[in-house]
Amino acid sequence: MSELNHPSVQDCAFSMWHVQAFLHGGLDEAEADEIRQHLMLCEQCLDFYDSETLITELVQRCCRDTQQPAPPTLRVRVTNLHVVS
Repeated sequence: MSELNHPSVQDCAFSMWHVQAFLHGGLDEAEADEIRQHLMLCEQCLDFYDSETLITELVQRCCRDTQQPAPPTLRVRVTNLHVVS
């Protein structure tokens, strides 16, 4: 990817900050389109998105088996583990 096509640091920060809202349909269409376009251009953010998607699917699968929502502290713990690793 050439320097001209690489997204800005601000684009990456916006995308990473809003990835959970994007995954759960919590953005308006313009913001969602902005993130979609960014993910097509930025491999690093796409990798982050893929990791977040996997974590979300695993938590949903575990919670579906128990018929209970995930505890509020779980997201904080998972997010902290993801940031550190």
